[in-house]
Amino acid sequence: MVSLHPRPGAEDLLKSYDTYLPTQADEIASWEKMITPVIENAATLLESQNYSDGARLLDIGCGHGFFLKKMAQRGWVVEGIEVSRPGREYAREKLGLKIHSELLEELAFPKESFDVVTLFYVIEHVHDPGRVLQEVYHILKPGGMILLRWPHSTPVIKILGPFAKRFDIYHTPFHLYDFNPGAIQVLLQKSGFSAVQNMIGGFTLPKKRFYRWSSVIFGRIAQVLHFFSAGSVLLPGVSKTTIGFKKNQGLP
Repeated sequence: MVSLHPRPGAEDLLKSYDTYLPTQADEIASWEKMITPVIENAATLLESQNYSDGARLLDIGCGHGFFLKKMAQRGWVVEGIEVSRPGREYAREKLGLKIHSELLEELAFPKESFDVVTLFYVIEHVHDPGRVLQEVYHILKPGGMILLRWPHSTPVIKILGPFAKRFDIYHTPFHLYDFNPGAIQVLLQKSGFSAVQNMIGGFTLPKKRFYRWSSVIFGRIAQVLHFFSAGSVLLPGVSKTTIGFKKNQGLP
């Protein structure tokens, strides 16, 4: 695991997110197109767990609300958290979603409020990932599920060597951590989650051609390797999806 030092203070980092998400209509459309394959994959994965109609979902760092919109259309009761003003305003005004502006730790949701909590490209941004995951565990119902999507950049930087400086692959100063599958698994287990599983979970479609083709090529290779290895091979350098569950105390 890699971490950023020195890092911006929490208040400075929060303020910077007001200019983090796109605001123009064409840029927002490109952003939605970029993330659609990942949210489609996540939606299918969640529904394979056989949650009942009206299951409650919280998306932390929901951006413009595209994943919440998808799940609401499928009958889920959804709400989100977004610290970026442009993102939450779009989700509220254009999509009619319930979006909180406070951090998870400040909202004080009642214990066992949600069936599923998702964090798409969020865990690498927070100052204290362990605290966030413990709070997620607290607000999940027994048998509830967490789903995280996170970048795995260090292997790419090692391959590129000195050329990596041209690309800011660590996305500083916003990414405070770069995790690997083992670190993520330990972090979730220490937070109380069981049946933790890392997987590929699709790939994004960035607007710039070079990044898009890189994502498609390596994403598809990663999916094939993961499938034919029965989940044992996770291609380094591509983003991962991780799931875990809060133990249902009523089960042995």
